[in-house]
Amino acid sequence: MLYKDFEESKNNIIAKRNKIWIKNRIFPKWINPEEIDLEQFFTKEDTAKYCYNNLLSFLDKEKIDISNYTFVEPSAGNGAFFNLLDSKNKIGLDLMPLSDGILEQDFLLWSPDDLTKKYIFIGNPPFGYRAWLALAFMNSAAQYADYIGFILPMSFQSDGKGSPKNRVNNMKLVHSEILPNDSFYRLDNKKITVNALWQIWKKGNSDLEEKKSCDDWVDIFTVDTRKERTCGIEKMNNADFFLQRTYYTQQPKLVKDFSEVKYVCGYGIIIKKSKKKVENILNSINWNDYSNLATHNCRHISMYHIEKALIDRGIVNA
Repeated sequence: MLYKDFEESKNNIIAKRNKIWIKNRIFPKWINPEEIDLEQFFTKEDTAKYCYNNLLSFLDKEKIDISNYTFVEPSAGNGAFFNLLDSKNKIGLDLMPLSDGILEQDFLLWSPDDLTKKYIFIGNPPFGYRAWLALAFMNSAAQYADYIGFILPMSFQSDGKGSPKNRVNNMKLVHSEILPNDSFYRLDNKKITVNALWQIWKKGNSDLEEKKSCDDWVDIFTVDTRKERTCGIEKMNNADFFLQRTYYTQQPKLVKDFSEVKYVCGYGIIIKKSKKKVENILNSINWNDYSNLATHNCRHISMYHIEKALIDRGIVNA
């Protein structure tokens, strides 16, 4: 297929998908489906082989006989994972199949024909803004899966309250590693650098540790001045300091005025006691140790990271 024809076909598929998504309310209310591409970042063959073999090794340790399972690749694309699977026990799905044997199907509307069978899911699903689409794929797979091996956005490593990792239903994370950022390619051969995780999940509930708190010492709140996401404005005058949320190489420092915070999004911090002690601790933190590397090379500090950094240094409720 010529690239021009490919783009035309892709646009038609997106239009068809959007009609179905709007009808079935597939997406969160803050998402505009017209702005969602197919996110066709294809997995390199050696990366797919590594992930597949890693999954097989884990299943072997679990004493799983894979001949008793059907493998499903829900966003099979050009078959990087699909073509590695045993032809007798596999299902490949994609909105725009680019390899033989893959069914043209929106996975978010799919269910297996035989619910008595056992399923293992593998692949590289689309990520979506703030990982919403990756989470949707995870929870759709979790309805039928005993095991899931997915390439996922970097936000799936966070332990923060809003982390997508903590919103996966009835699955337990058992393996996570960062993949090389050159593990993917585009059909137009443009260079692409994407930070991503390879994770394995198994059916079960996560073991959540009892959470320590430092809210006797500090009140941390999100401040965002973007019109569509305004929050925290009413508490800004009470903040002792502000901290930038996103950075690339230069780590953020505490500032007194929110106008000094880059990217119009950060945190307000009200220190309730031992102000100088807490201030000194916050100024001494290496935020590379308390942040997540995001998909496109920036780093994100969450409220969880700020709290964890303080708790690790003895700022914890009695």
